[in-house]
Amino acid sequence: MMPLLGVTTSSLLIEVSMALIALVIGFFSALWYVKFTSEDTETTDKSSEDTSKSEQEAIQAERVSMAAQQLQDLAKNMALDVGEHKSVMTDITSDLGGLDLETEGSDTAVIDAVAKIFAANSKLQNRLADAEKKIQNQAEEIRVKKSEARTDALTKLANRRAFDDAVAKNIKTFEGEKRPFSLMIFDVDHFKKFNDTHGHQAGDEVLRRVGKTITQAVKATDIPCRYGGEEFALVMPNTKIEKARVAAERVRKAIEGMKINFEGKTLSVTASMGVAEITSGEVDASLIRRADDAVYFSKEAGRNCGHWHDGEQCLPVKDPVVAKAAPVDSEEKAEPASSVGLDDLPDHAVFKGELDRRISESHRFGVSLSTMYVRVVDYNELESEFGNAVGKLLLDSVVQFIRNTLRDMDLLAKLEPGEFIVMLPGSSEREAALVGARVQSAISNCVIPLGGQKLRLEIQQGVVDVEPDDEAQTMMARAKVVMLKNSQEAPVA
Repeated sequence: MMPLLGVTTSSLLIEVSMALIALVIGFFSALWYVKFTSEDTETTDKSSEDTSKSEQEAIQAERVSMAAQQLQDLAKNMALDVGEHKSVMTDITSDLGGLDLETEGSDTAVIDAVAKIFAANSKLQNRLADAEKKIQNQAEEIRVKKSEARTDALTKLANRRAFDDAVAKNIKTFEGEKRPFSLMIFDVDHFKKFNDTHGHQAGDEVLRRVGKTITQAVKATDIPCRYGGEEFALVMPNTKIEKARVAAERVRKAIEGMKINFEGKTLSVTASMGVAEITSGEVDASLIRRADDAVYFSKEAGRNCGHWHDGEQCLPVKDPVVAKAAPVDSEEKAEPASSVGLDDLPDHAVFKGELDRRISESHRFGVSLSTMYVRVVDYNELESEFGNAVGKLLLDSVVQFIRNTLRDMDLLAKLEPGEFIVMLPGSSEREAALVGARVQSAISNCVIPLGGQKLRLEIQQGVVDVEPDDEAQTMMARAKVVMLKNSQEAPVA
């Protein structure tokens, strides 16, 4: 009987030891997970915009502290359980050691001892299973929070941080293994007008549907992202430009074909696509800018079409005749941007409020942000010479030139007569300067006939990037200073 008891006891103790090892591994894994997450977690939930950075940090620190405390409590309780189990096993072993197997009733005593061993092991194993379940649940909760930190709350797509990581990773792979990859960026056409007409809730529903449509229209290996407000991106690993162009047209058609039922209305939208393939020695900013330039060309071509950048110029993703923008068969179609003039622009106060919000977002999430100050050269003299009506017409023309060069997510506002301010979210100072150069070139190449004269407008512009201590007013003032400096350094014609 004793050999059987020894084998039974040994096997049960081995099971308990293995369970304890699993618990220890789970404990330290979860502890490491908490530490890792506390160093690398950020939230993209829309409600965080209304919470200060210090409050967010305090909330995160409290969550980490609570998680660590729960792990410590689990460890203490398991230590007590193991100690209690050891004490019970010692008592049983002591009783068995003093048992005379030749004595009548010894078999009953052995059976009782085995039953106690089984009961003690069962109790400990149940506690171990419960503790492991708690650790797994906690680790899963932390994993979900970690996932949310890289996922856009509205569209459930990868967020800007995940996008930046994916682009950097694919560039590294391209440099090391020469694996090609392409990038697609696109804007929902006239989204601001859509929001103004139907409300932000309808706009949010459109963005959700666009996110779902992208996911269904692309390959499993592609990474769809929400790049900005109404701007989306698709990172396409192992994809040459020929296949990327096909993907761009497929996504464009899928978005064009959406029918969104909202509050009794059937809404539809279109998108302007831009595609580029990585080239040797290219950095992420250059690749993104080329794809963005292709988006700009798609808007210039009438929107609801796609272009790709070959390194020197932008070309239609399809034959130019086929790629021509198709009309949207819906009474909800937005009006073209050309209907917007000077009087439709937000003023200084509105712009300042929006810029303050974007600056706060930039400081919190590390998103690039630039502003551009624009002034029409000699506007006061032109207005004095030709009159207020002509002056207004000239400014309306300048507004159209600027707006046609910007993305939908950019914001143009009016300041003093002949002066404008532009906000470019997600753009560095260098990228914004390229936009400014496009605006300057477009306006200077346009000749406006006035009676017997031909007037060629000129603008001066200054671009600045957001700084750590910036507020809207200081950032706008710095942009104006740069504009004035550039006008003084400009060569005399």
